[in-house]
Amino acid sequence: MVDHILATVAVVVVLVVTNLLNNRYAKRHYMVICFVMTGLLLTIAVIDGIAWRDMGLGVNTWVQGLIWSVVVFVAVALFYAIAVSLPFARKGFADKRAVEQGWRTLLYESTIRIPFGTAVLEEVAFRGVLLAVVVSGWGWWPGVIVSSILFGLWHIYPSLDFHENAEVADKLPDNIWGKLVSVAGNVVATGIAGVVFCLLLDFTGSLFPVITLHASLNGIGMAVSWALGRRLADL
Repeated sequence: MVDHILATVAVVVVLVVTNLLNNRYAKRHYMVICFVMTGLLLTIAVIDGIAWRDMGLGVNTWVQGLIWSVVVFVAVALFYAIAVSLPFARKGFADKRAVEQGWRTLLYESTIRIPFGTAVLEEVAFRGVLLAVVVSGWGWWPGVIVSSILFGLWHIYPSLDFHENAEVADKLPDNIWGKLVSVAGNVVATGIAGVVFCLLLDFTGSLFPVITLHASLNGIGMAVSWALGRRLADL
């Protein structure tokens, strides 16, 4: 039990440091930080005696994981296609960050930075290592709750950026209370998403489709926001 407590604390410390580096102190080195910290988190899990299969990375799950990844990607693409076809839903895609990017930056963000940086790091961290470490010591639902709460808190910094750039946040007052509401909403939403990601991992037995879901939601969403940006300004 003591080993699991130490491993959990070590994972949380790594996550706090990673969050501060990626969002404040070393943004230019985002991908390097993601790769290094992903490796460090996996090392902590291995030292704690966590099996690769318990993190959704067992070799015997790769094929089914890849199959489910294709299913998940197609489902997300269809979801966005339907959302874009609905006029009342289009304004939800308004994001100044995406619109202001050139197509090369968009391509890099949606196909490299988000899938292999953001999604891999966060899913290995929260649904792979942290979930497995807590589950091994205290059980499934405590693991889901802990990993999902911390996943929500992980998004405090990004939520501040979202408040400044997303059109849906423009309806909130531009003061400390508006920011608190915006951040709280994003933390709760991402915490709930964390529970969904955990359930997908449990259902498929693989971390691959969870990474795919995370990457496709963010990546395709950014591409849609970019593509619709100029049209949204006239709606």
